[in-house]
Amino acid sequence: MNRKLYARGALAAYVYLAPALVGLFLLTLVPVAAVIVISLTKWSVLQPPRFLGIANYLNIFSTDFYFVHSVLATLYFAIGAVVVGIVYSFTVATMLNRRIPGRGFWRSAFFVPYVLPAVATAVVWSWMYETDFGVFNFFVNSLGFHKVPWLQKSAYAVPSLIIMTVWGVGNLIVIFMAGLQNVPRSFLEAVEIDGGNAWHKFRHVTVPMMTPVIFFNFIISVITNLQVFVPAYALTSGGPGDSTLFMVFLIYREGFMRNNMGYACALSLVFFVFIALLTLLIFSTSRKWIFYAGE
Repeated sequence: MNRKLYARGALAAYVYLAPALVGLFLLTLVPVAAVIVISLTKWSVLQPPRFLGIANYLNIFSTDFYFVHSVLATLYFAIGAVVVGIVYSFTVATMLNRRIPGRGFWRSAFFVPYVLPAVATAVVWSWMYETDFGVFNFFVNSLGFHKVPWLQKSAYAVPSLIIMTVWGVGNLIVIFMAGLQNVPRSFLEAVEIDGGNAWHKFRHVTVPMMTPVIFFNFIISVITNLQVFVPAYALTSGGPGDSTLFMVFLIYREGFMRNNMGYACALSLVFFVFIALLTLLIFSTSRKWIFYAGE
């Protein structure tokens, strides 16, 4: 009897898991295997693929100047967006966690940018960054300064995209607010009893108790910003001077603009390994600075 119940339970489990397993196989494993195979070929989509072996990978690390330039541009953007985004979202979440007038409205206002369509947002920001008639240069000019070529000069292009990206980190703000509400009040009251001020509570209680949430937001932000694509595609097209030629845009350009699918697949696999190794490195250092209650 027990065997029949076990068999029925196992069958029911497989039936319920079947859609997820089929989706995992068809939408993840098969495409990954196809990318690996295609990366070993020269395939321009309109012509039959020609097997090259590891020639695409050798080209990436030996003769492709754009690859190195793209990696540096991607790291520049990701580091800036992650650091500024984490500090900004944590600061905003701390303020919104207090009892302030219209707190519900402000929480919604800071979260809305995250759910807006990415391309539509990029178009609006391109208007605001416009050199002659944009709102940013209107204020810059009204203060007596020269107009800034936000998206037309390499020195300003990446910082401009970082500002736009940080504006849309409403998801990080919400996660930080949820974490702040779980900081034990008893710990904060203990600091007050010992004569501590707001800074002491923030430094010695809030931040240590929030390190797991900070780590989660940090790792999500790193992975997301390394895969940045829409700002470069919609605002700069990789320019000026390839300063915003991020890795995903480089992969897109090789695959869909130059019809070099084999090389694009090789780039995507190299980029995947890079992100995986960086993620593992971050995880390996996490135990040194993350505090878990009860440890």
